[in-house]
This record gives sequence, C-alpha cells and structure tokens, in this order.
Amino acid sequence: MIWIIGLLVVILACAALWRYVRSIGDESDEIVPNQLIVQFHADTASNRIAEIHKDRQCEVLLTDDTIGFVLLRTKQSVEQALQTYLKLVEIDYAEPNYRFHALDVTPNDPHFSTYQYGPQLIHAPEAWELTTSSTDIRIAIVDTGIQTDHPDLSDKLAGGYDFVSNGPVQSDPNGHGTHVAGIAAAVTNNRLGIAGIAPAASILPVRVLDQSGTGTLDQVARGIIFAAQQGAQVINLSLGAPYNSNLLQRAITYACSLGAVVVAGVGNDNSRTPIYPAAYSDVIAVAAVNEHDRKSIFSNYGEWVDVAAPGSEILSTFLNGNYAYLSGTSMAAPHVAGLAALLASQGRRNEEIRSVIVSTADPILGTGMHWVYGRINANRAVRSGKD
Repeated sequence: MIWIIGLLVVILACAALWRYVRSIGDESDEIVPNQLIVQFHADTASNRIAEIHKDRQCEVLLTDDTIGFVLLRTKQSVEQALQTYLKLVEIDYAEPNYRFHALDVTPNDPHFSTYQYGPQLIHAPEAWELTTSSTDIRIAIVDTGIQTDHPDLSDKLAGGYDFVSNGPVQSDPNGHGTHVAGIAAAVTNNRLGIAGIAPAASILPVRVLDQSGTGTLDQVARGIIFAAQQGAQVINLSLGAPYNSNLLQRAITYACSLGAVVVAGVGNDNSRTPIYPAAYSDVIAVAAVNEHDRKSIFSNYGEWVDVAAPGSEILSTFLNGNYAYLSGTSMAAPHVAGLAALLASQGRRNEEIRSVIVSTADPILGTGMHWVYGRINANRAVRSGKD
C-alpha cells in the first residue's frame, strides 16, 4: 500500500513538472533562449555544483554572491535544462530567465506646458509645507536609465549602474525611466518644467531595461539588489511580467531587509491578473486613476492591488530635455515612490512608511473593488502621527 502511495506521489510530481515545462515552452518569446537561473541549497559543496554543471554542459555566466543565484548558459533547450535541474536534490529552485517590460505607456506629443494634475490630486502642495524630502533620501529608478543632462534632473542624480551594458549609467535611450524619474523627484521652484512629488530627494538611476523597454529577470533582480546596497530608501519598479519568480521575490525580500520601500505598477491590461513584482506582499502595488479620480481604463485592478495614484496623461521629463505626456501604471507608481521619499525624510522606516501610505489613502470610488485602500493622499500621510 505504501509503495502505491509513493508511486502516485511521483506520478503527480512528474505531471506537475511536465505542465510547468509545457507552459514555459508556450511562452518562448518571453524567456531568454538557452539561459537558466538556478540556486542550490546553501550546504551544497562547490565541487558538487561544478560537477553538476559540467555533466549538463552548462556554462556559468554569472554568480551572485548576495542572495546566491547562478545564471547559466545551456546547450539544451530551457525546457530540457529545467527538467534535469529540477530533479536534483541539491536544487533550491530553477527557473527560466524571463523577460520583463516597462509597463506599457501611451505616448503623446511633447509639451512644454507646466500643467500637472497629479500633485494637486494627491494633495502634494499641502504636504510640501511640511517636507519636500531631503538630498539624503535616495529614490532608485530601476528602469531604462535617465537622461543624465536633463535640466530638471541632472543636479539630483547620485551614481547608479547600467545592468544592460554592465557599466556606469550613461543615459536613457528609451525615455521611460526619464519620465518616471521626473514624476518622483524633478527639481521644483526652478522656473523650469515640472514639479516632482519629492523635489528635494536624490535619484539613483539603475538601468535594467534596454532601448525597447525590455529586460531580463537577472538584470531586474541585480538592479534591485544594487539599489538596496547603495542605500536607496525607496525603489521604484515601473516594470513587470506575469511570472511569479523565486529570484525576484528574494531580491525584493533582500531590499526590504535593508530598509527599502519597494513600489511597483500593477500593469495596463485592465485585468485582475497579478503582475510581478507588484503582486508580492512586500511591495506597494499601485493602480492608476485619471484626473477625475476614476480608475484609468487600462489599469489592472483587484484584491492584490494596494493603492491608486494618477497615471493617465501625466506630464513629466522626457528625452532631449523635453517634457511629454505619458499614461500607464508606470506613471502612477512614482507618485507613490515620491510620497515614500517625503515620509522617509521624516525619519520613518520602511514598514511604517507602507502603513502610513495605505492608512491615509482617500477611499475614492473603486476602493475595496479595484484596490484595497484608496488613492494616496500626501498631505494626510506626512501629517499622520505628527499632531
């Protein structure tokens, strides 16, 4: 009887593995060919690890010493490599190197008007009477890079790294990261352009997406780890993919353990389907609303979404020193990241910052259905607990 139960367990496990592998094959356009991410149990001997890779004709492309994952190039297909590695008792997890994307934005023609409804909708001007953040507070923009000489951003940049070309951040060939950065922390009161939500905060540019707005799982994870190690109190992730990744979750957990507040957009498919990293419990998941305080037609929604922020037709910094209107939950997330930077300047820690942001949100139409807590209110947040 016992051997029959054991056989059933093995059959069910193999069936689950086959379904997983088949699903990966169906998503071949969304994974990097011939690459695999693996992590061994901590007590696995290095010579045993080397033996495993050699036997499977896998080349180590990258070894991460912080959370311990390895990026491999395999001569086999990803599906075949997954099957062989997932059967090993020494393996903690193995998964494809997924592709992540900037959360689809809708570009419009560049504008030079300084009209913005976002700061007014979230009551940022009243919050600025109490704090505009501080240069000691770093917001990491983990994205396509940032135009380093943009007049509304250039004096605020603090180092950074390019995980696409593996070198210092040079600029932004796409525009997405530059736009996101301006929403969070563009210079204010300089008679130029726009006002950022946390105008006195510093910006840490971390490039993990290429000129098309696409990056790989390992790049995104390393960007998050780097941002946390550089002391970023806030990490903005206006990117995502529909894959629940072990590596991405561990990178988020690591960043939070170092004190970072992690904020992410929830995606633009007008769907309840979770997008990662936003769907992780450690992340503040942000949906988009329009100037009328109603859910943006494109925004994802559901019980996994925490709060909402302005995301339709948002004016911000763009390439060549310009300004442009873009739409997406990519634009909503940095409103929340900016608010987190305001709260961090008050000496609040990451857990308190998250708690304050969600507890002071305004319960607008859609609260409890499209998102759990409401649309953020910067003024209420910075004054919470300060009476």
